[in-house]
Amino acid sequence: MDGIVGSLRLGWNALLFEEDAYEEMAASTSPVVKGLIFIVVVGVIIALCGLVGTGLEWASIPNLGEIRDTAFFYMKQMPFWDAIAQEDPMALEQFEEWYQRGWDIFPRLFGAPDVGSAVLGIIMIPLGLVIRWLIYGLLAYVFARWLGGSGSLSKTLGVLALAVAPQALNVLTIIPFLQVGSIVAVWGLLCAYYGLKTAHNLSWTRAAWVTLLPFILVVAVLILMGCFGSAILGVALGGQS
Repeated sequence: MDGIVGSLRLGWNALLFEEDAYEEMAASTSPVVKGLIFIVVVGVIIALCGLVGTGLEWASIPNLGEIRDTAFFYMKQMPFWDAIAQEDPMALEQFEEWYQRGWDIFPRLFGAPDVGSAVLGIIMIPLGLVIRWLIYGLLAYVFARWLGGSGSLSKTLGVLALAVAPQALNVLTIIPFLQVGSIVAVWGLLCAYYGLKTAHNLSWTRAAWVTLLPFILVVAVLILMGCFGSAILGVALGGQS
């Protein structure tokens, strides 16, 4: 319990950009373990709050089935309905089929609350945060060392775990329909910058580059993969013509 409380305390201080928090994490005997605990706890808290928020959204929206049936009932009372029924009964059957299909698709298009996905998020959100932390941490470590950084991989992962602290703002999703994605992303990037600068004793310019280069690399790889895939598809289609 002390480990969890201590990690949360460091996370709170890191959220406020207090360099002492990053220095304490880097100097700890097991920064990776402490960082992992912090990320998992934050992820579970976010997922639980998201589950509550999804439940509140689900409870606050009207019953779409009742709206569908009521709208269809009054449509059948319209004068045009009897006229069409006399001229082409099959047209009404086809209309009713498409009407029902449209209402099946409607919730998916407009993001109806998915309680099942929110429950699954209790596992997937912490797991996703850990995977992103490890990938970004490894890339940032390589770039930091390349640019003259002096920190170890464990220190790098430790301080970057604190960059997950802004994700705690996602607990606000307990409020139905509220989204805070952009704020969390920018805040997390700033926390990563402070952490890398502290762990590797880098100047602010080099720390900024180390913070951004992993994202630049990932985007470049995705673009190359897209171009490569398009080329393969073009060759395959050309061979069939």
